[in-house]
Amino acid sequence: MSSPSGLQITMELAYQRRVLFAIELVDAVTLERVSQGIKVVAKGLRGTPVVNSGGLFVWLEEDFGQLQQIEIDPGARPYERVELAASQVQRPLTTIELPPRADYPFTAGVTGLRGTLIESQVVPPQRPEPVRGAEVSLLWRDADGDWHDAVTASHTDMGSGDFVSILRLAPDEAPQIDENGAFTVRLRASREGLSPRTTTDPDLQLRQGRITDPSTLNPLTFAWDELQP
Repeated sequence: MSSPSGLQITMELAYQRRVLFAIELVDAVTLERVSQGIKVVAKGLRGTPVVNSGGLFVWLEEDFGQLQQIEIDPGARPYERVELAASQVQRPLTTIELPPRADYPFTAGVTGLRGTLIESQVVPPQRPEPVRGAEVSLLWRDADGDWHDAVTASHTDMGSGDFVSILRLAPDEAPQIDENGAFTVRLRASREGLSPRTTTDPDLQLRQGRITDPSTLNPLTFAWDELQP
């Protein structure tokens, strides 16, 4: 008679052989795996994914050739909606970082900024036109004065143009830090069909471990027509 542990191992191996592919969703801020409250759809496949005990979204015994697109709907969770073409899905596992929305509840220790991207500065009482759905990310300067891309990109809100952009550094990366303990960064924005643009002088200074928020006295508003190619 097989032992309970042996039976469990046999069942796990059988389950693994049935797995077509799996999606791992990771919080881009904390790098923790997330699954609750999030809907993942594989367009073209018949079934819905199973969320296993480890929090992976798993598809079983499907025709992978029918996969068209992966759609990730965060629901009420503070992440952006993400879509992947079938060509971006790797087997057996694809890991996807979920970018934070502007309403993400940051804790102490995260470096970044919240802001708004508009088409052009206007004179009140006119209302500025927001830039919707633009990809935004940070460039950071190292101790030698060279510029590097931040690993995480996010997008401006489709209604307001609001965004949040974070700076996550690896242990072996050495950013330039001023006498106030701040990183030197630039904001880069990209829009479909147009070349990316960045802020220039003066460069932005971000305090370590803090999210720089806009205020009524000093709003972090960036105008597309003032950014440089």
